[in-house]
Amino acid sequence: MDPRESLPTSPDAARARLVTELRARDVGLTRTVQNAFARVPRHIFVPEVGPAAAYRDEALVIKCGPDGLPVSSSSQPAMMAIMLEQLDLGRGHRVLEIGTGSGYNAAVMAEVVGPGGQVVSIDIDPELVARAEASLNEAGYFDVSVLRADGGYGAPGDAPFDRIIVTAGAWDIAPAWLDQLGPGGRLVLPLSLRGMQLSVALERAGEAWVSKSAWRCGFVPMLGDFAGPERVFRLDEPQPLVAQMSDGSPIDGLALRHALTGPATHVGARAPVGLSEIADLDLWLTLTSRDLARLTVLAAPGGWLALAPLLPVGGLIGHATDPGRIGVAILVPTETAPDGPAGPSAPPRVAFSGLGPGGATIAAWLADMTIEWAARGRPGAHELELTVRPTGVGPEPASPGAHVSPGAYVMRRPSVTIQAGWPD
Repeated sequence: MDPRESLPTSPDAARARLVTELRARDVGLTRTVQNAFARVPRHIFVPEVGPAAAYRDEALVIKCGPDGLPVSSSSQPAMMAIMLEQLDLGRGHRVLEIGTGSGYNAAVMAEVVGPGGQVVSIDIDPELVARAEASLNEAGYFDVSVLRADGGYGAPGDAPFDRIIVTAGAWDIAPAWLDQLGPGGRLVLPLSLRGMQLSVALERAGEAWVSKSAWRCGFVPMLGDFAGPERVFRLDEPQPLVAQMSDGSPIDGLALRHALTGPATHVGARAPVGLSEIADLDLWLTLTSRDLARLTVLAAPGGWLALAPLLPVGGLIGHATDPGRIGVAILVPTETAPDGPAGPSAPPRVAFSGLGPGGATIAAWLADMTIEWAARGRPGAHELELTVRPTGVGPEPASPGAHVSPGAYVMRRPSVTIQAGWPD
């Protein structure tokens, strides 16, 4: 029997169960945030599903584009809780939300800030704005202000804010978000770093902004004038495939299809890697393997792809425009790796699946890199340090700062320069 069939069916019971699940997660959930989740009726904001399903700890798609891909969702409650704790939201705060979606997150924040605070939420989609306003009113959150606008420009008429939270994947950091924060303000956003998203909390430090925390996450990409170049592409023949390349890097679609449908070479990690460490290793490899791009396979309708049980799944790709050399290496638990020849050692719990003509070479190189990752203390998202400097403000970092390793990665975006790395 599907365990979800035994979930409570009444909204109150289902909501209480959700709060219990969130409390059990090790995310430092405060009593204030717990109480907010306990009071907000999520089922009003996602009427597409029944009351019991509305309180599952899952993201729920609320709108798709003409291509069938999601353009908005009600975020997973656990991820919402993590971001609210990153935001350090408190009573009386004025908060701006970029990306209203269903309105559920705005309602939770309204509970946290209380009657002395203010929640302003912006969405670029007029249909979603109308939907969110109706749901907020039905749930009794009449004081939440919902605006239809491009969130990249913030809400200058309501600024300054104590907190700003972005709930869509951001490639750049819009100047308005930094300018519209008051003294002691904090910005939390899902920031794309080489095709991987991290929910990052930023605070001002002189002319720069520095990270206070970072968590792996996945959000629908931002739309509007500040949308990034990481476009989703679709291959339709002979089988459909939906994928994305980091920073809009070019790729030979036919060569990619041939690579993904060919045999896999299974190379075990050279250092022991626990299943819970996969995300951290994946992040470290993505930021340090600068000659490789990041490929994310989002969907393969029909289940024809050997990696289908893992989708969406990301990996590193080399020679993406050369059909004779293209290679993809994906970090996976060995029990879910595609069939293929095993590496020279006994299969570990984690391995790299190399696909395409160059896949075995890339997989072997990444497997060797796990030794360095382990020697550096197994760095991951929680140890990552980011420094963000607005373009044209002070000296841009040509080299890492004093407290960041020589391997720090510098990403220049139109509005900011981002330096990411791990302390020595």
